[in-house]
Amino acid sequence: MKQFFKKNLQLIAVSTGHFTNDLYMALIPPVLFVFSSSLGLTLTQQSTIAFIIITSGSLFQPIAGYFLDKIGKSSYLIVCIVWISFMMCITGIVTNYYLLLIIAGLASFASSIYHPLGSSIVVNLSRGSRGKSLSIFMTLGGFAYTLAPMISIPIVSTFGLKYLVFLMIPGFFIAYFLKFAEIDKIKCRISSDKKMEKKKVSKNEAKWLSLLVCMGAITVILERIMLVFGVQIMIMKGIAIIPAGIILSIHMFLRSMGTLSGGYLSDKFGEKRIMIIFSILAFGFYTIAIFSKGLWVIIGIILFGYMQNGTSTANITITHHILPDYINLGTGAIIGFSATLAGILMLVFGKFSDIYGLMEVAQAIALLCLIPVFISLGVSKK
Repeated sequence: MKQFFKKNLQLIAVSTGHFTNDLYMALIPPVLFVFSSSLGLTLTQQSTIAFIIITSGSLFQPIAGYFLDKIGKSSYLIVCIVWISFMMCITGIVTNYYLLLIIAGLASFASSIYHPLGSSIVVNLSRGSRGKSLSIFMTLGGFAYTLAPMISIPIVSTFGLKYLVFLMIPGFFIAYFLKFAEIDKIKCRISSDKKMEKKKVSKNEAKWLSLLVCMGAITVILERIMLVFGVQIMIMKGIAIIPAGIILSIHMFLRSMGTLSGGYLSDKFGEKRIMIIFSILAFGFYTIAIFSKGLWVIIGIILFGYMQNGTSTANITITHHILPDYINLGTGAIIGFSATLAGILMLVFGKFSDIYGLMEVAQAIALLCLIPVFISLGVSKK
């Protein structure tokens, strides 16, 4: 065990940093109701804060990735952890809505840097097992979103918002851990201006990058539909609220397990093959969950989470094959643009659900699950 830890210290450190980054990203949204009581925020203002956090942490990832491909330094990861832990935690002592908006947005920008840079460094550290390494990196981030409400809600509810400042301390310790692991000494693969001018993204590469972003967006939008409306859908299927909540928790846990095992399987059987198999199974289990009744609904929802996220790692590693000289840009596009596009689609889903009914729109969304299947069938590393 000691030998394993020593051998993989830097991979563990970068992945732990990812967990920490995503933990701070998910710290504030669950306690916005407390900010509302303290600052007198309207529902629109609360939604705006949540939107700013998501957008600042995702929309700028492709832009950050582009510049990181030119001037990236591994030491930026340490700076990002210090930055996001400090900025997110001082929101608890802010007494002005607009200042809160600015600080939350600036804090989240660190995530736009950490995701593309961290994932590219993890791939460089993979020693030939890029799927496995990247899946570990991504899975820890997924666990952070599950854990964050369990930390912020009890602290804020018991002691008040001002005690959020103490939560920056673990972030500083993690930053020190990254420094101890000598993350700042890892050399990033930098593309010179001349090299990047000679190797511009071709139309074919741009086409497949767009399709993979579309595939990532569908993954995210279906995740958010289940997270926000999953319990309501299960209640409409005759499942009681408490069992529905437990089923949703299992669904979210298996999403992370799908990311982890999908990376391992991609290394063993190939990214394209895994994308095809998991995409087909995800479509099948979503259809079972939405169109069936009783036990089949439970089985469908639980296994849909696992199957759908089984493609997440392969999606990114194939992007690295397509854009070998722009891996930060590619990662930023997959993660950042996908999340942003999914946010827009979520608004459309909510609007249509108000007009036509939640179950009817959820059933129509099954057709959306077919798109990743066709993309997987056509995708190529070249």
